[in-house]
Amino acid sequence: MNHNLAEKTFWESLNNNIAFHKVDFNNPIKIWIEKFIEKEKGSCIEIGCFPGRYLTIFGDLGYELNGIDLLPGTDTDLPQWLVKEKYKVGKFIRANFLEYDFTNQQFDIVYSLGFIEHFTDWESVVIKHSTLVKENGFIIIETPNFRGIIQRILHYTLDKINLKRHNIHSMNPDKWEQLLIQEGFTIIDKGYFQGFDFWVEEQKRNQLKKFLIKVIYKVLPLLKKILIFNSKHFSPFCGIVAKKK
Repeated sequence: MNHNLAEKTFWESLNNNIAFHKVDFNNPIKIWIEKFIEKEKGSCIEIGCFPGRYLTIFGDLGYELNGIDLLPGTDTDLPQWLVKEKYKVGKFIRANFLEYDFTNQQFDIVYSLGFIEHFTDWESVVIKHSTLVKENGFIIIETPNFRGIIQRILHYTLDKINLKRHNIHSMNPDKWEQLLIQEGFTIIDKGYFQGFDFWVEEQKRNQLKKFLIKVIYKVLPLLKKILIFNSKHFSPFCGIVAKKK
C-alpha cells in the first residue's frame, strides 16, 4: 500500500483560510518552468493543485487549467477564482489522485510541484503521472531537496517534524529519469536549482534551535550570494522536465 506521509489534516491546516493569489514573478520554480515551456494552446493538469498559485504559470502561457486534490475548495472555490482571473478552466476534481480513474483523459502537460515526496511508493505516483501525458506532451516534476547532505543535516537538526512528512529517497532526479525513459520519455532537463536556500515549517522548538534558525536567516542573504551555483548537496529544489515520444 502506498502511504501518504503528510495527513490530509496537515494540508487542511496549512491551507486554512488561504487567500488565492498568483505566483510571484520571481518565484524560482516559475523561472525554471518557463525556461522549457512556451506559450501554447493546450491543456495541463496539476496533481495536488490546491491552492492553485502554480496553475497561474500555465494559465499565463495560454493553457487550459485542470487539477486534482483532496482539499475542500478544489472543485469549487479554486476554479471559480481562476475563472475570475480570466484563465481557461477545464475540470477540477476533489479526489485521491492514486484512486481516481482518469480513463481516456490525457493532457499536454502533466505536472506536480512538491507532491511525490509525500508518498512511500513514490515510483507508482510518477508512473501514474506519465500515463496522463499525451504524445509529444510534457511531464514536469519538482520536489524540495532535503536529500542533499547539507539540506538533510539542517532539516534533521532544525525541522525534524517537517522532514518526517517527506520521503527523501524520492528526491532523486536520476531515478526519475530512469523511470521516465522506461515510460517512453525524452529528458529535456534534470537536476537541482536555485543555488542555496533554506526554510522551515512551524513546529515546537527549544530556544537553541530558535536561535540557530535566526542566525541562519540573518546570514542567508550572504550565503545566497556566495552559493549561487547548483548542487545536489545544498540546492533547495530538484526537478525534471521530459517529453513523451
